[in-house]
Amino acid sequence: MSGHLLKENLYSPLITIYNETINNIPGLDIDKTDIFLLAAKRNLKLFVFLYLFSITNLWTYYYCAFSLYTGFTNGLLLSFNIILHGIPGILRFLCYLCPQILLFIPLYLIIIAHCDNLHNEFISCTSSFQYENTYIHPSKQKKGKLALQQFPFIISCLLVIAAGSFIEANFNLPLVIWYTGHLV
Repeated sequence: MSGHLLKENLYSPLITIYNETINNIPGLDIDKTDIFLLAAKRNLKLFVFLYLFSITNLWTYYYCAFSLYTGFTNGLLLSFNIILHGIPGILRFLCYLCPQILLFIPLYLIIIAHCDNLHNEFISCTSSFQYENTYIHPSKQKKGKLALQQFPFIISCLLVIAAGSFIEANFNLPLVIWYTGHLV
């Protein structure tokens, strides 16, 4: 309801930009490599920030902000589509996200769960202050071992991000062009 009330004041300039962009997509010569690189860069940045913040005290705040931001941006796109096209706008919204979202939603849920576990393990390593008769502090040994244990997960995530970016570059744009050209 508030989205409809703000349609004239807040959404009007954004809807104009949205409509111009969507209407011009079929006529643009867009290189799939550029889309792949853009998608990979965006998703790698999200992944790196999730991982880096998971070993800080700001982790809870960061993943809450991450969730709010992604929810808000997707909600804004959904509301534009519903305001402009009614109930069929939901299908249009899904068209803009598919098929790469079928990889990215589970991936980011797994990453957040993994980073939450990593955060708990990392904090427990830092909070232990027991010294032994070794030259290296035990918590540093635990942190090093914990860091090495992350490599298989990181490599797996990078492969899925590359696959999702490839799908976005090669299948999403043709789907959007087909949908906007034939069904609307």
